[in-house]
Amino acid sequence: MNQSYLNKSLTIIRLLLGILFLISGIGKLISGSDARYLVELLATEYYWLIEYANSIVITTSIIEIVLAILLIWNKFLKWALTGTLAMLMGFSSVLSYFYFQGMSVENCGCFGAFGFASGLEFTLIRNAVLILLTIIAFVLIAIINNKQISDTA
Repeated sequence: MNQSYLNKSLTIIRLLLGILFLISGIGKLISGSDARYLVELLATEYYWLIEYANSIVITTSIIEIVLAILLIWNKFLKWALTGTLAMLMGFSSVLSYFYFQGMSVENCGCFGAFGFASGLEFTLIRNAVLILLTIIAFVLIAIINNKQISDTA
């Protein structure tokens, strides 16, 4: 496969993930009420979470913004992708819990003030696609690194 094509594909994926995380983080900092509601809903099972609902939403937003900046600027890419994958899997596991419990959640609060009401099913499918893109980015990095090593040898 062409090195230029691989690099462009990786750039598109990291920019897409970075922009989505940036919008999500900023949106939740502007209005995190829906995300806070999900934490409170989860607190019906894990009571101690209720005290930290605001802190969890703010911390999550800040982590998303930091990951977005790293992805967009192409810095510490493997770490940023690892954090992105962990966040997406964490979000998806919480949303899957609600889904399998049969809870009705109109809006996940994923994008805060910029959010569009999307049910659990749509959000889980979107997260699955984003997880797949993140895994593809890891594969592209490995292929690019192997090509660079073989080209220098």
